[in-house]
Amino acid sequence: MTDTVPTSTTRIERIVQAFFLLALFCVPFSTALTNLFVGLTYLGFLLALATSPGLRRVLRSPPGILALALLALYLLGTTWSIAPPGDVESALRKYSRLLVLPIGIALAWREPRMGLRALGSFMGGALVLAVSCYLVWIGKMPTSSLGWWRVGGAGDAFAFKNHITVGILLGFASVISFLVASHHASARGRWLWSGAGLAIIVPIVFLGQGRTGYVALFIGLVTLFLRRVQASARSTLAGLAALVLLFAGFYAVSPNFHSRTDDMITELRTDQEHSPNGVRLSFMQEGLRMVAAHPLTGQGTGSFAEAYAPTARRIWAGVPAMSEARHQPHSEFLLVTVQLGLLGLVVYLAMLGALVRPALRARSLEADSLAVLGAVYIITSVFNSLLWDITEAYWFLLLSGCLYVAARRAPRKC
Repeated sequence: MTDTVPTSTTRIERIVQAFFLLALFCVPFSTALTNLFVGLTYLGFLLALATSPGLRRVLRSPPGILALALLALYLLGTTWSIAPPGDVESALRKYSRLLVLPIGIALAWREPRMGLRALGSFMGGALVLAVSCYLVWIGKMPTSSLGWWRVGGAGDAFAFKNHITVGILLGFASVISFLVASHHASARGRWLWSGAGLAIIVPIVFLGQGRTGYVALFIGLVTLFLRRVQASARSTLAGLAALVLLFAGFYAVSPNFHSRTDDMITELRTDQEHSPNGVRLSFMQEGLRMVAAHPLTGQGTGSFAEAYAPTARRIWAGVPAMSEARHQPHSEFLLVTVQLGLLGLVVYLAMLGALVRPALRARSLEADSLAVLGAVYIITSVFNSLLWDITEAYWFLLLSGCLYVAARRAPRKC
């Protein structure tokens, strides 16, 4: 694949690009609409492939090929899986989302503005999500009598998604707002985008209870600082210390931030098996035992729930809703390794590395955004199964492919 910019795209390609961008816009607030537009993207892309030789020529890319290789491993993993058919089928449906990565990369190669358009589409959806959180907080958010969307309360002001997902998406969106401000040519634009970033931070730190959002915000701000501030080693350390102090301030002034952080420390210190962090610790311990027992190829696609079932029945004896639930370990790296062993983990890491690599040697808004996206996704995946979860998977896969292409085309760092 070359970095040549195409001279034109077909009408079908432009329609597929529109479906793709609509899917990305809907990611923060509607799973149903996201699935609808992704499905239309798949159908349109197949038609575009049949009618556009130019699109076929740019279909291959290192991250796209690795995504397809990972999906192929999941398909192959069904042959040795210990999971029941229902779990295997569910896992394959989840990992079939990997197909949107090569599609996004191919579409972006054919449309030079696709990176910025994708970023704008996501930010539009994130604005809908942030405004909805404010409406929940003041008691003005409409509810659905049919249960089509979720609404929290004043003490945990989330909407559409759970507070973990809301925190991740808004944490990323707030950092992107500051990033756009740092690239903006006009003072007015810098002030407007900085104000938007601050407004998006409020639901994360003060209105919601998603601890992963705190981590996403911190990691994103650290990445932004390292990308945009050219400073000496001493000044860099001072800047990072200032970010730590900022979050210490959040801890001091935000009741939600304070209580959620204290709860986590208490749960980990006292080893409460039934607490959220106690359960996560159990997932990690049992998951590592599973990997040690089957290190090379794992126990097959969708196997974690079956392998963890005896532990779940022991911990949650007498609580059928939890003891019989089909659990996942809340760590994407561990989940991949349990299912596909070290072979699958290497392919997954290679895919992530191929995606993020262009951001390390380029200088542009899209390259910086890719660096922030990669950092937030990779760090939060340590304690969340983001590729397993539908919203986070589409957020990352739809956006990263477009930013990858834009970063490939961006000027190199001096």
